[in-house]
Amino acid sequence: MNFRLVSSDYSKLIDLFGRVSGTVEPSYRYFQIYYRRGLKFFATDGCLKLEFSSSIPVDPFTGVYSVPIDYARALKSSDEKSFVSFSSEGETIEIKTDSETLSLQKARDDALPAMERKFEFSSRFPLKEFNESLNFVSAASMEGDTVEIFSKGSETILAASAGRLVLLSILEYEPRTDFHFSLQYVTVRHLVKTLELLKTQVLDAGSGISELGLKAGTLLFSICTDETEFPKPPSFLFGETASGVGVQKKAFLSALRKITRLSRRGFSVLMISDGKKLKLFLKAGSLRYECEISAFSGEEFVIQLDPRKLQSALSRINDSLILLLMKKGNLLMVGKKSKMYLLIPLID
Repeated sequence: MNFRLVSSDYSKLIDLFGRVSGTVEPSYRYFQIYYRRGLKFFATDGCLKLEFSSSIPVDPFTGVYSVPIDYARALKSSDEKSFVSFSSEGETIEIKTDSETLSLQKARDDALPAMERKFEFSSRFPLKEFNESLNFVSAASMEGDTVEIFSKGSETILAASAGRLVLLSILEYEPRTDFHFSLQYVTVRHLVKTLELLKTQVLDAGSGISELGLKAGTLLFSICTDETEFPKPPSFLFGETASGVGVQKKAFLSALRKITRLSRRGFSVLMISDGKKLKLFLKAGSLRYECEISAFSGEEFVIQLDPRKLQSALSRINDSLILLLMKKGNLLMVGKKSKMYLLIPLID
């Protein structure tokens, strides 16, 4: 094996692999190099798997070379026009710049990485829009939760449940086949961070035997899925929201930032409407705190919420105005332009 990369491309690859593998499980902090109908690079977090097909010409070679990402990161250069060279001999791989050499012994294995490569691609999305929706619905979740992606008629739905909060985003791109995937929260966050780096504008999605496939240019993602089923979203989520009362997102976020300074992580507060004003209320021991969000000419209600989770979710809605309306025992908060929804049960 013998090839070289422009330093700027090498840096982009290392950043990409770092985001795929994440930091939760250090044993996955490596990438692999092998030949399979051309030069390939591979990284995984144990569930999310990425294979990058390089166009760099290289003679066929056998085996798989593994390189720890944190070691490889040390060779990133600020000189974007320089080169990083890769060569191998037996079980040893050597990575060189003009002034540095990284040599790794016993880095070779025989088995190619296992991942699905054949998918029935049925959906195409603008990558930025898909990733913004995925970022939003996973904003309030935590390790152990799942994020759902499924078809509904002519639309694709992304959804997650985080405590008392349900988040849902609608993508108006009709899939050719029905599907439902449940993705692990940690892997979803790794995917969001990875897709943020890509310049590709289009993302294709498809079904494999047991995994979700995503293709962006020369990158192929294969993602393991869980068997859980998300409850069918209530039909009113897909109905008209024109009757909602608008509140500036900026006002929401300002009030939430203040109350999170006074409340412990995981502590709930109340959001109250008296028909004239919208307020947040916190009571903890001897502490009582009340914060007015804005004037509000809607219905009266009381809801209980985690202010940090709501702040995280609202900050990702791509609308300056959030519509509030009551629907069958729930408060619905809507970003109308972005088709992003928050659903919170009312307190009777």
